[in-house]
Amino acid sequence: MESGIQLEMNFEPNRNRFRTRLGSGEFFLLFEINTPSRQADMKAAAERLQETEFAVSAITALPAGLAITDKYTAADTAHICDFTAALAPGERDRHLYILSGRDCTSRNMRDNLKLCHHAGMHNLLLVSGNAAPGEESRQTAARHYCDSVNAIHFAHTGYPEELFVGGAVNPFKYTPDELFGQYFKLVKKINCGAEFFVANFGWDMLKFQELRWYLSNRGLNLPGIARLMMLTPEKFESIAAGKIPGIRISPDFQIILQNELKYSFTQFEAAQWRRLQLQAAGCRLLGYNGIQISGVERPDKIRIAAARISEALEEFQHFDDWSKAYHEHLARAEMAPYPHRFYLFNKLFASAHPETAPPVNHAQLPTVSRWERYYYELSRFMFAHAGRQSPDEHYYAKRLLVGCSRCERCRLPETCFICPNTCPKGLSNGPCGGSRPGGRCEVAERECIHQRIMRLNRWRNSLDQLEEHYIPPGN
Repeated sequence: MESGIQLEMNFEPNRNRFRTRLGSGEFFLLFEINTPSRQADMKAAAERLQETEFAVSAITALPAGLAITDKYTAADTAHICDFTAALAPGERDRHLYILSGRDCTSRNMRDNLKLCHHAGMHNLLLVSGNAAPGEESRQTAARHYCDSVNAIHFAHTGYPEELFVGGAVNPFKYTPDELFGQYFKLVKKINCGAEFFVANFGWDMLKFQELRWYLSNRGLNLPGIARLMMLTPEKFESIAAGKIPGIRISPDFQIILQNELKYSFTQFEAAQWRRLQLQAAGCRLLGYNGIQISGVERPDKIRIAAARISEALEEFQHFDDWSKAYHEHLARAEMAPYPHRFYLFNKLFASAHPETAPPVNHAQLPTVSRWERYYYELSRFMFAHAGRQSPDEHYYAKRLLVGCSRCERCRLPETCFICPNTCPKGLSNGPCGGSRPGGRCEVAERECIHQRIMRLNRWRNSLDQLEEHYIPPGN
């Protein structure tokens, strides 16, 4: 456990304004603040956080709060509880805290949940975490990652009444296997105790709508927050170069942004403000309860954002008016990245919410190869009871066939005999959101192992396992 973490007891356990807002249906704003690097001046960082909190609390046009990220912008950041100690104890129930599983064992995660609980940080978005910036596969594999599903399970079973826990999902996937991997894992998170969701960055409003329709079609009407980004030229270049995991910009949208960059920075920024307005209004009309905005951290920018978004919500009261303005702003550009363009439903944007079950695009998931079937049958024959055996049982055979790393609890029979530790993050309950186009791993030049697990489950007619079967940690 980290030393020097200040604990603050919260004597009003039933007061939770963030939770109340989500339940009331009142649209609200969250401004994303990143936990600083350990090398940063913590006193200065705390003062900036207090200034930001004051600016957010002064917003009157809309309810607002902070979304404080953990381990997002640097390889080694300050502990989130150290950083948030600068927040006023009586105001912490207004905010959302994104707790990352990077550099966390299961025990570390349980300790962090306990710290958050005692510090009054009750609203948690639990994520597996991205690889550290600039990191390669071997460096990622050398770290510990606590799967977000495991973290949600720990929170729900350890603090079922006190902690209000959500799960993240990345709907901006454009092949069927990638997309279903995200949706299946989100349902598993809900089954494990997630009470709200946050959708990852993106500019394709069809995907934001697709996610809401998918959950509605499944009868899962939990509240949701859409994560939006205020682009800068530097961020655009990083995304276009593939340096920010899980975020894509289509070729058409890249051309629009490049054209905007040809003029002054002021004109580029004005275009981004208008885009943020349109996205915010669209999310409200599509049924999202709020938006989480990245890239707007300075108090003056926060005030501008709140005023402009409030104006946009007044401007667009009807979906048809908004849809027309959105298409005109983008000059009807294709927002899906070539060559992948899969959407789960037909007739998206025909209305904000379907009156009946929306027509589904029945795309075929990739089929297993002859080698994959042979490999599965051989592994099943040899390791069917591995979950109940000592880690040393059949170790050399497991090492040769599946890359065994001697987990205390073997999960091979639960993951179609594909070792979860062959994922650089060691995730067993489903994919992270950072996969690259076509389902390639975030940090390795190969296919994500959860694509293979999905193919095998489909071949075995057991896709339901990807939603319903919780896999505990191996260590």
